[in-house]
Amino acid sequence: MTLSQGIIKKWLLVFVLCFSMIFAITPINKASALSYDGSNPYSTGCANKSPITYETKYIYKNGVKIGYVQLKGSAYCHTAWGYVKFYSAAPYDNYANVYVDSYTNGTTWRTSGSCASSGGNGRVMKGQTSCYTAQFWDKDPYKASAEVWIYSSSGSGTRYAITSRH
Repeated sequence: MTLSQGIIKKWLLVFVLCFSMIFAITPINKASALSYDGSNPYSTGCANKSPITYETKYIYKNGVKIGYVQLKGSAYCHTAWGYVKFYSAAPYDNYANVYVDSYTNGTTWRTSGSCASSGGNGRVMKGQTSCYTAQFWDKDPYKASAEVWIYSSSGSGTRYAITSRH
């Protein structure tokens, strides 16, 4: 082996070692932008990784506080989702649903999901007290809001509370 071949092999080895270190220190379990859109915050683990409650709005029906809606998120996954909690069990099926809306630059609607969407855990049914939506990417320039709708036994709905965009 000549001197120049030895130098080339050493530089190649240094290059390979440096390049492999990039992958060794880069967190490969973090998702890239938008890859969490529409996914379940609990099955992905995001609900338990640096959880955030951006905002809580109380729900009033006929002047009585009956629960709250929250815009929740994960600082680790950079996601947001909606959650509703009632203080009493739902009196009938399809009692309530939460919707999460995602906006680009805080103003342009991008997408939405609900408890009933894929990634959510289903509408609030008789005997239940809560539901959550699918999650959506929520890192700048994206923002999200959550709103809760309560439905009559005949199916007509009314929006009872909405969070700001965070």
